[in-house]
Amino acid sequence: MHIGLRAFSLPLVLVLASCGGGGSGGGSSNSAPTASFAVACTDLACNFTNLSTDQDVGDQIIAYMWTFGDGSATETTLNTSHTFAAASTYTVTLVAIDTKGLRGTATRPVTVTTPAVPASPHANFTASCLALDCTFTDTSTYDPGSVFQSRTWDFGDATTLPAANPATHTYASQPQVTTYIVKLTVTDATGKTSTSTQSIPVAPPVTSLGCVSNNCSLNLTQAARVTVTLVSHACSARHNTVVLTAPVNQTVFSDGCYDTTGVPVSIGGGQLFAAGTALQFTVLSGTLSTSTISFSPNLRISGDFAQGWTLKFDDGYGGPAEPDFNDLVILVKATP
Repeated sequence: MHIGLRAFSLPLVLVLASCGGGGSGGGSSNSAPTASFAVACTDLACNFTNLSTDQDVGDQIIAYMWTFGDGSATETTLNTSHTFAAASTYTVTLVAIDTKGLRGTATRPVTVTTPAVPASPHANFTASCLALDCTFTDTSTYDPGSVFQSRTWDFGDATTLPAANPATHTYASQPQVTTYIVKLTVTDATGKTSTSTQSIPVAPPVTSLGCVSNNCSLNLTQAARVTVTLVSHACSARHNTVVLTAPVNQTVFSDGCYDTTGVPVSIGGGQLFAAGTALQFTVLSGTLSTSTISFSPNLRISGDFAQGWTLKFDDGYGGPAEPDFNDLVILVKATP
């Protein structure tokens, strides 16, 4: 689903556009690329992963410009790393430019800290999310002579938590994908500290009640038994989860991108549901800190009671021709 990207140097006299901006293109319907990036820092050293996408068919991103807010030279590579000279908060900017010359801009504050002297802690952590619920695991290391004393999590939404490992946190529901800057600070027994930061994308859950199709009704017009089949999957995210929330609560697929296709799953143990029963589904997107998720997940529903309903889910991962609504294709069949 991804095409190869190349980085080119462009004259720096080009004027940076505001986020998502672009030129008129002489009447062209081409839209500006969506610039996005993930960042992971330990003390003064940061790695930046480019997550930019261009959704226009036949178009692609051909150039990038990174600026780090510290007066250093502009970088034009796809991904980059940068070591800041002093502890502070810097404004890092990525500009993505497509073949039409249109550009998108992503800007993010990045806070770095001064590394401790030898015999010190080295903060690090991993992150995974299922919709709004995230788990963070401290994987910090300690030099010989440095012993763990305490840790503090900052989840990037004005919420902090001491001590816990792993730490779990549920973010407030937002209408779109939201990226949070999560920070872990560890302190050793001598008072030396180290900080690690990562950008974490969090995707809201998608329900059949809010699908993007015109007709999203999943009502049983007759008493019937219901099966759900994963027809196909074309995605790579871990733990995309499909849950029936009404009339019973049942996790139908717990890892949709990898679960077996073509096998009907009986709902409610094969029980008979009354006429007029409404089926309601929720799909939870599994995301990691390096995910290329760039727009909110969505669901489309087609079909009827007689034919069965087809649910097509797009998890919001970026790339050409996205969203393509083929990440999960699910058949819901009612048998009177």
